Amino acid sequence: MTEPRLDPAHRARYARQIRLAGFGETAQATLLESHVLVIGAGGLGAPVLSYLAALGVGTISVIDPDIVELSNLHRQVIHTEAAVGARKVDSARERMSGINSSVDIRTHPVLLTAENALELLRGADIVIDGTDNFATRYLANDACEILGIPLVWGTILGFDGQVAVFDSRSGATLRDLYPEVPAPGSVPDCSVAGVLGPLCGSIGSAMAMEAVKMLTGIGTPLVNAVAVHSSLDAGWETIPVSPIPGRERVTDLRAHLVDYAQHTFGSESEQADGHGPRCEAKGRDLGPAALDWAQLGPEATLVDVRDDDEISAGMVPGATHVPMAELLDDPSRLPRPDAAETTDGVGVALYCRAGIRSARAAAQLRADGIAVTSINGGYLAYLSQAADRSV
Repeated sequence: MTEPRLDPAHRARYARQIRLAGFGETAQATLLESHVLVIGAGGLGAPVLSYLAALGVGTISVIDPDIVELSNLHRQVIHTEAAVGARKVDSARERMSGINSSVDIRTHPVLLTAENALELLRGADIVIDGTDNFATRYLANDACEILGIPLVWGTILGFDGQVAVFDSRSGATLRDLYPEVPAPGSVPDCSVAGVLGPLCGSIGSAMAMEAVKMLTGIGTPLVNAVAVHSSLDAGWETIPVSPIPGRERVTDLRAHLVDYAQHTFGSESEQADGHGPRCEAKGRDLGPAALDWAQLGPEATLVDVRDDDEISAGMVPGATHVPMAELLDDPSRLPRPDAAETTDGVGVALYCRAGIRSARAAAQLRADGIAVTSINGGYLAYLSQAADRSV
């Protein structure tokens, strides 16, 4: 079988990888014809997207509703100081186009949800998950299982990281590695636990390599295995993962909505009406514990509970900023809206980046009889909603 012919520009650009034994023009041509979708343009997405563009992957889609903040730059090396305040997908596209202008880059500045996941992922040859929360990880995993698309997965925490390839067509998935979805807030993200930039580079580069192996057929991908990396001792350990016998396949995202509700306060049954649980304390109705942005009345008083360094890139217009730690230490800092002006029992609504911290803060304040609501999805959901309106 003869290898496909590449044009002179391709041979010149990709010469060092084409001449690799077992790679050649066949593998390069496959990359040029491939479509890789990356969820997240942050710490893991930055090296993944950079290397995919440099490798010559023909079409790269990136999903991320977030904007670039100053605190991102120590690890999200695809972004620059000049991009602070810009959408991450736009910043990533500019950098990737600068690396390789021949790549078709498609951007989606939206939050991945059960409503849009199948539409966004359909048509990709492989999906790479560079997100930082379990809700989106399980959603991506399940959507890939339904669509029959391999998923390259990576995660970091502290000084350690993990990489795996989940391919439901022939092997284990995230639900075989972690059958039980961790409770919201039980595992800290990097905004709480911290992270070093080079670890993102190590794990992200490994994820990009797994994608290349899956697309081109070279090497042995991490299917039915998870590689665990400890950056402090430079160690890698590969642990086998087997499909759980008899595990029911995921065929409908709607059957697993509770697993994607990490940004929601309360149980699935409590959220069934879309307004969250209501409770009474100290003789008064505290109203719903959680709402979506679309359910929030215009009279609600918004409080941004993110840290100081997180708001440099923007806030919801009209919101008051009170960092979560300061708010819980001194609840009197909450604005006091006129109850007569509120609708649906919502007076003060808290939001953070993704809805996790605001849900915890709301739970603590409500336990003390203070009527507050958490906004599902936080600032990312707000940005995603704004992006949908602009389309």
